[in-house]
Amino acid sequence: MGGVGLLGCKGSSGGNDDASGSGETGVSGTSVTATESIGSSADEGEIFDVAEMEGGGTRGGDGDGDCESPGGDATLTGTVYAPNGEIPVSGALVYLTDAPPDPIPATVYCSECVDLPCETSFTLTEADGSFDLSAPSGAGQYLVVEKGQFRRVTALDVSAGSSPVNIGLTTLPRDYLPSDGQFIPKIAVAVGSYDRLEDGLAKLGLGNVQDSGLGEQLVGGTQTFDAWDHGGPAVAGSMGDFAQLISTPALMDQYHIIFVPCAADLALGTLSNATVTQNVRDWVAKGGKWYVSDWSNEFIDVPFSQYQTFYTEGGSGDLLGVYDSTGTVLDPEMESWLGSLPAGLKDINPINGGGGHPTVTALPSIELVENWSGIESVPSVLVSDGMGGEIDVGHEVWVEGPGNGSSVPSNVSNPMAVTGQYGCGKIMFTTYHTAENTSYYGLTPQELVLMYLILDLGVCQTPTEPPPPAG
Repeated sequence: MGGVGLLGCKGSSGGNDDASGSGETGVSGTSVTATESIGSSADEGEIFDVAEMEGGGTRGGDGDGDCESPGGDATLTGTVYAPNGEIPVSGALVYLTDAPPDPIPATVYCSECVDLPCETSFTLTEADGSFDLSAPSGAGQYLVVEKGQFRRVTALDVSAGSSPVNIGLTTLPRDYLPSDGQFIPKIAVAVGSYDRLEDGLAKLGLGNVQDSGLGEQLVGGTQTFDAWDHGGPAVAGSMGDFAQLISTPALMDQYHIIFVPCAADLALGTLSNATVTQNVRDWVAKGGKWYVSDWSNEFIDVPFSQYQTFYTEGGSGDLLGVYDSTGTVLDPEMESWLGSLPAGLKDINPINGGGGHPTVTALPSIELVENWSGIESVPSVLVSDGMGGEIDVGHEVWVEGPGNGSSVPSNVSNPMAVTGQYGCGKIMFTTYHTAENTSYYGLTPQELVLMYLILDLGVCQTPTEPPPPAG
């Protein structure tokens, strides 16, 4: 992320995790329960977030990036966790405020970054999710913990001195409950036939899991995201056919993130409709986050073809054959986070009774299995900066690695996990399955990478004009 700046995001938006937690705490914390105390308008106040500040610096309350957290006679300490209470979250924003921020909008919106007032006491979590927040003591404050569109707001009385904050107050929520100060992104998942992204999201904490023939799987009906049918197993509570979703702008507008994992490509015929393709572009331009993986690469290439060039095999499109790869993590913050994970998250082999599963123990190298697609190049995508110049909104490469030596070269490092900006939204693609197609417990390296990118996808950004469709 380079120089990290603390910025506010215009807009307004929810989760249902038990915010009370357990154990000792030196602060008095209660969840916010009155809807009106959270705010009521997307046009009032600011929503704080974390984003890269061009040229480095800490904060830009007066526009020059020279603000620092004011500190005080109290220090709050703790660790921010993902909704499952196990995965630490790096780069999360923790701050105190006299009034809770406006809610994150319940529909797609532009999470536009603005400067954060200098008087705000704030900190960002370390790679292991830990934080120390210095602030003035006093009653009637609000603790805000957030990363992207995940946020928990809790009323606090802060005592002087050092106080550990209860884990229940620093765990990101799993449900959307604005009246309780809990926010998560509204997520739609196209449930595919060859990938198990819905299980990965459940393991992140957005649903309950149960033992099955493939290890930990989502208990249908417990998910706090919406499942849409796309050729995969039936999920209780499914919202309908995925083709219907992308054909209906009003339905798409209900979501902040839409996932299109590997599938039987049942909606490709729908995607070939120019109106549907434009629906996808328009939704992303408004602030939507569009994630696609491996064999579903048409869902990134058709609407956003100028962002990447895919390898093909003898004119047969994306039928490249499956391959494994020893990839390299290129992003320093992602590498630091992976390296700071507890041993049980880095290596799931002990809980699976033996070896055979990839681990996160040789960073920056990382084993990525079951790739079904390959990216040949990620060219620059230039758009106007509004001041007579141009900026590149093309893909950032997070992970790269060699191919299979036939359809995907093995003598070069190919992009394998990428994200780009389109208007006020983001697009994301990974060449591999989210989950291994075997029975296992825990999270594989590619699932861990996905968890990091899901949280990063929601971080505010400076909007740009979307590039025109490629000719």
